[in-house]
Amino acid sequence: MISLIVATMNRVAELDRLLCSLEEQSYRDFEVIIVDQNPDERLIPMLHRHTSLAIQHLRSERGVSRGRNVGLRTANGDILAIPDDDCWYPQHLLASVTRWFEAHPAVGLLSAALRTAENQPSLPKLPATSFRYTSSRVWGCTISPALFLRRTVALAVGGFNEDLGVGAASDYQAGEEIDYVLRALESGFQMWYEPSLTVHHPPFASIEHLTRTTYSYALGTGRVQRIHHYPLHQFGWHLIRTFGGAAVRLCRGDFVQARMYVLRGTGQLLGYVSNAAV
Repeated sequence: MISLIVATMNRVAELDRLLCSLEEQSYRDFEVIIVDQNPDERLIPMLHRHTSLAIQHLRSERGVSRGRNVGLRTANGDILAIPDDDCWYPQHLLASVTRWFEAHPAVGLLSAALRTAENQPSLPKLPATSFRYTSSRVWGCTISPALFLRRTVALAVGGFNEDLGVGAASDYQAGEEIDYVLRALESGFQMWYEPSLTVHHPPFASIEHLTRTTYSYALGTGRVQRIHHYPLHQFGWHLIRTFGGAAVRLCRGDFVQARMYVLRGTGQLLGYVSNAAV
């Protein structure tokens, strides 16, 4: 069985699209755990339209990591997934994921590729070939809606860090999935990226979205690098690339993108140095 844990807030139509895609799955042995963080009953009418799915409807306080931890405590599956409430699955994804884990018994975690409805990469520079994860290759292609893991990993690693991620009470509004993957790698589990598997998601690259999220997300990135004791030279290389990107955009007269790079670099730096003792 696969358990799909969906922490959700303020999205009804998007969650409905995800559930519709799950109704179309060729693989049927799965459960859906909806962790509702809305202050009202807005999801109830929509959930009543999906009676063909095995849905647990739970509640939690705000915070994506908190919601996922609530779901993890009730999940029954041998494989776990944490789809965003605005992503959706191709018809044969769960069947393909199941076969992949069966063919790779030594691997504990799997990341699919994140693509738009037009099958274009949702993230820049999405790798084109599969690879085994290392602590230096988690950045840029680790994102929660495309993550699948065995139950044995969750039992060993535990829950998500509730101080990280969207809705957390801290300033660190991202990085929870990277922190989780790093903890799994540090525990000895293997993880692979497989671009032949696709999870659909709206594009992230709109200027409005980047303006709203770049700094707070970068704070989370820097914090995760500090938590996992990334050495200064490795952290510095991230900063050099980020501020170097800002300089290149400035030279091209692209002031909007240059500002995004500066926000990202500043957030990473402050996330790394703030509360330095961990």
